[in-house]
Amino acid sequence: MQVTETLNSGLKREIKITVPAGDMEAKLMARLSDARSKVRINGFRPGKVPVQHLRKVYGKSFMAEVVNEILNDSTRSIITGRGEKAAMQPEVIMTEDEKEAEKILAGGADFEFRLNYEIIPPIEIKDFSDIKVTRQVFDVPDSEIDEQVKRVAESARTYEPKTGKAAEGDRVTIDYVGKIDGEAFSGGAG
Repeated sequence: MQVTETLNSGLKREIKITVPAGDMEAKLMARLSDARSKVRINGFRPGKVPVQHLRKVYGKSFMAEVVNEILNDSTRSIITGRGEKAAMQPEVIMTEDEKEAEKILAGGADFEFRLNYEIIPPIEIKDFSDIKVTRQVFDVPDSEIDEQVKRVAESARTYEPKTGKAAEGDRVTIDYVGKIDGEAFSGGAG
């Protein structure tokens, strides 16, 4: 596998990867020979299908799997091997020419693709030992502290039911029914 950096501008990177047809062919043949023992094709005993026949029947789909495997494995390994961290999923650019794609899937051409991505910039931690911070201290009189404590206690107090008349500071729940000419009307109760 040949890796060539084609763009290194700021945080942007573009890398061109070329996988020789021979390497792809070797991976395809390994997959075909592995599948040979598992595939059942009419006219052949189990495990006795010739590899060339498997290649004719399943070659393109297996080569597509090889291409996918190369894309997944090489993308991660190339970026980490360069000591970079991608800020996002790299964009993979492959040939859009159908004839070229057919040649690659047939094993007759090198597989070339490009990775476009942005890296996370290196973060340098500065020496902070010489930074001075001034802590502000406030002088709060005891009367303000007592006042705040009373407010908190007042807002957090609990109420208990009592019988008799309501006094100042009591919480009151009022049930009412509004009536017109002695009859309750809709929406007049609460």
